[in-house]
Amino acid sequence: MRTQLALAEGHGAAAHTNEKVLGFTSDGSKVEVKTDKATYVARNLVVTAGPWLPELIGEEYSHLFKIYRQVLYWFDIKESERDRFAPDRFPVFIWELQGKQYGIYGFPAVDGPAGGVKIATEQLEQTTTPGRVDRTVSEKEIHEMYENFVAPYFPGLDRKCLKAATCLYTSTPGSRFVIDTHPEYRNITIVSPCSGHGFKHSASIGEAVAERVATGTSKLDLSRFSFDRFA
Repeated sequence: MRTQLALAEGHGAAAHTNEKVLGFTSDGSKVEVKTDKATYVARNLVVTAGPWLPELIGEEYSHLFKIYRQVLYWFDIKESERDRFAPDRFPVFIWELQGKQYGIYGFPAVDGPAGGVKIATEQLEQTTTPGRVDRTVSEKEIHEMYENFVAPYFPGLDRKCLKAATCLYTSTPGSRFVIDTHPEYRNITIVSPCSGHGFKHSASIGEAVAERVATGTSKLDLSRFSFDRFA
């Protein structure tokens, strides 16, 4: 993200960080964005607000997006097994487990053996919001993750959790992206490459959306990601 921001600024973009967006309006020819620091006016607006999108897009459309809290874990490697989890020997993985509702995914010890191995699963039952999400990870969660998803499949990992973090999925029915003009405002583009698998596509989606806003079309066919499918 730092690299992409630096490249954008090198091409003339202005990045305003640590600035909370309060809302936006459009009169069809221009759009106004209000933040906690300033007001901006432009011909076009692209909204890529992730889990904050439902709060900005309006009640008529907010129900299309559900927010789920996810937890990421980094478990220690047993001393005798450290070489096995090195990046040149252990892959980035997505494992669809038999008999489990969800699979697991993770990374090798990219920060060295002392950094542990990242493993996570997902849950799509309990919704939340960015304002009320619990950002702490309990010992109970760590224990259950180790017993259910780590110990049975990775005997080389220790039950010691070196660190844990949370993130938010912004999910749609069917888990497909939303990349489309706002149903009411043609100069506002809603972009939610979400449902937990958007980040890795962000570079190509950003290019396609930039083309669409600047020229009216994109080399990539984005029609499958329209609001119309929810009608």
